[in-house]
Amino acid sequence: MKIFYGSGCADGYVISEVLKKKAQEAGSARLPGNSEEELRLFEEGMERLGERLDALYQKTLEESGEEAAELIETYQVILCDRQFFDGIRARIHQEKISCFAAIREENMACEKIFSEMEDAYMRERIEDIRAVCGELISVICGGPDAPADEKPEKPVVIVADALTPVDTVKMDKRYLGGFVTETGGETSHAVILARALGIPAVTGAAGIMEAARDGMKILLDGMEGKVILEPDPAAEMEAGHRMRKAREDALRFAKEPAGAVYTADNERIRLAVNASDDARLPDLGGCDGIGLFRTEFLYMQQGDYPSEDMLYQAYRRAVEEADGKEVVFRTLDIGGDKALGYMGLPEEENPFLGYRAVRICVDRPEMFKVQLRAMLRAALHGKVKIMFPMISNLEELLYCREILGGCRKELAKEGVACGEDIPVGIMVETPSAVMILDQLAPYADFFSVGTNDLTQYIMASDRGNPAVQKLYDPFYPAVLRALYHIGKTARKAGVALSVCGETAADISMIPFLLGCGVEKLSIAEPALPKVRYLVRRLHREECALLAKEIIRITSIRKIKERLQEYAENALKR
Repeated sequence: MKIFYGSGCADGYVISEVLKKKAQEAGSARLPGNSEEELRLFEEGMERLGERLDALYQKTLEESGEEAAELIETYQVILCDRQFFDGIRARIHQEKISCFAAIREENMACEKIFSEMEDAYMRERIEDIRAVCGELISVICGGPDAPADEKPEKPVVIVADALTPVDTVKMDKRYLGGFVTETGGETSHAVILARALGIPAVTGAAGIMEAARDGMKILLDGMEGKVILEPDPAAEMEAGHRMRKAREDALRFAKEPAGAVYTADNERIRLAVNASDDARLPDLGGCDGIGLFRTEFLYMQQGDYPSEDMLYQAYRRAVEEADGKEVVFRTLDIGGDKALGYMGLPEEENPFLGYRAVRICVDRPEMFKVQLRAMLRAALHGKVKIMFPMISNLEELLYCREILGGCRKELAKEGVACGEDIPVGIMVETPSAVMILDQLAPYADFFSVGTNDLTQYIMASDRGNPAVQKLYDPFYPAVLRALYHIGKTARKAGVALSVCGETAADISMIPFLLGCGVEKLSIAEPALPKVRYLVRRLHREECALLAKEIIRITSIRKIKERLQEYAENALKR
């Protein structure tokens, strides 16, 4: 029995057999043909890869939902990067090399440039570009969607150096029990996909590739980040008990009736879902609407700025499908980990602290107005709220409201009908917004806490950087005190408070959030049954006392133990 430890990234337990992912070949070693022939092969490969990614996007959307499909969308965006792929074309033409060699060399040159920037976001982008280049070579070589030795016919756990979302999507989900990688962190794309699929995953398990063999029995604990090769009977028995309990809990949560959610002491808590502007909107039958509609993905699907009418049609469809339930549109949150070639955004050493979200919109009012006009028009068809992300000072909020008011007047002059009295709120995700929340409150109808960014900014920990990933944890006292302060300020100002980050679906965190005064949780659709079940068994007043207790604790370990114990006891009620 050999035990390995890594980061437990997607909860769950599985006992299965190992299937090692073989390293991809670097490409064909054949001699190059003439430049015209190599360019023809390259262009045909680009077209076929585009078709493959489109098919994988739809497959992921149907099997795993919109959050997982966004990962494939990232690759589609890279495929539209004219500058990068024009560099490959130039190498083929000028250096008289094969398209395979040109792809590899341009990829290596890009990696060198990005690695010298010493930025975690750029390192992650290197992985994405490397994956797209690998897929392109595979397509040109005429490779299948997945190698034959990676199409299992029985349940397996994939063991690999690293996995891309495309690797994971290609595998038959009936037989994919989980995966373990030597590299990668808790926020890698493949981990996000594992969570969407509901399978356990562990990353950073050093030495696993050398020790594992195909067909070897493996026990994977995605909760603790533990991997056991050839487990003994005692380890198997314990894991089997945990797996049975997890299945029983899932069945119990699924039986919880949908409808309005009240705490045990009759406090109304609204549950909403997160969504994006893609072809599939989540089922809103068991919730109170869309609490976070990410509007940037329609921009990411285009090769140029979408028109007002294109945006209006997408927003209108979402509002109409909500059928009277509210839709909270977050204005364009581009930059950071989402960059678009046609926008001409500058390269930055630290894009998460740079030119992103509302900062771009304020700087480019004509682009911003197109989106706001589309939202105002869509509001005529249902219940709409508008939310500005990354607000860091009062001037930004006032300017955004001024532009919104100007758009409403323009539409009125043009005789175009639009919604009236639309609530306007902000994402609370920067430390500066937390500090001046009392100044922002008179100009905001609601606050929505983006705990993902708030955590990384408060802890000064880039969530994509493995070296500091342990600091990216919302259970740290500094983050919890910020949340408590936000709740206290919102209550005093009479401003509605919601949470739309990952902590909104964290069972251990929810009692604390309710204790801070949070009135709405916006979560991924699959988390609804469990969250609904828990909230109905919580007492708001008890949660308030718990929150006061928690912000006095200085140890993150003790905080986690106390909150986990509280949540588990509530689930037993």
